[in-house]
Amino acid sequence: MTAAREARGAGAAPLLLGTLIGSLVAGRLETGLLCLGIASVTTVVVGARWPSPRWTSMLVTSMALGWVLNLYLTPGPALPGAWPRVFGQTPTREGALLGALLALRLAGAVTALQGLRAVWPGERAADALARWLAPLERVRVPVRDARAMVGLSLRFAPLLEREARRIAAVQDLRAGRAPRGVGEWLQRRRAAAVPTLVGALERAERTALALEARGYRERPPSASGEVRSSLGAAIAGWGVAGVALLWRG
Repeated sequence: MTAAREARGAGAAPLLLGTLIGSLVAGRLETGLLCLGIASVTTVVVGARWPSPRWTSMLVTSMALGWVLNLYLTPGPALPGAWPRVFGQTPTREGALLGALLALRLAGAVTALQGLRAVWPGERAADALARWLAPLERVRVPVRDARAMVGLSLRFAPLLEREARRIAAVQDLRAGRAPRGVGEWLQRRRAAAVPTLVGALERAERTALALEARGYRERPPSASGEVRSSLGAAIAGWGVAGVALLWRG
């Protein structure tokens, strides 16, 4: 990441965080669209990557499922037109609006999260949040311990996923063929869970000993040379979150 792009990303981080909060609490279509628009533009500006096809398919499936469930389970006047009845339930206008709002909230939150992944790669997110929450240590909130836990989770979660996939692939090769049916697939995954868990525990023990020896927990949250966000970006981020929270009626 170049210096200019790093500075641009640091300035956009509070805005993306505020947009993420605003998307989660939005209670109107207008605020949902506002948060989604701000998140989309900001994510493009910071140069975030498009989500993987797996993420995209999960997002679209979740949005569609949420819309359909709200459409049929929310009481209210029926929608005009020849809509099918499902288990005796008729689609309603309120359900369609609430489903659309849920889809906007989910899309805005995921878009803002993609932007945050670009501006806060690896442990930078844990360091930034710990720096913002550092005053809470005066009231005995374990900010440093939480930063260490979150930072390690962000670093080792992808490694654990790759290890689990590798073990599952090895077991499929040992079986001589791909699993047939849901029952056999679940049996293979259950068999792969034990070596994956054992490997994760062994790696966690070695990592804990190494980090304790290096004083990782006492490392200050703000690394030297880090570009700090501007006051204007922080105000804009909290403004977006505040508007979404207050304009829920």
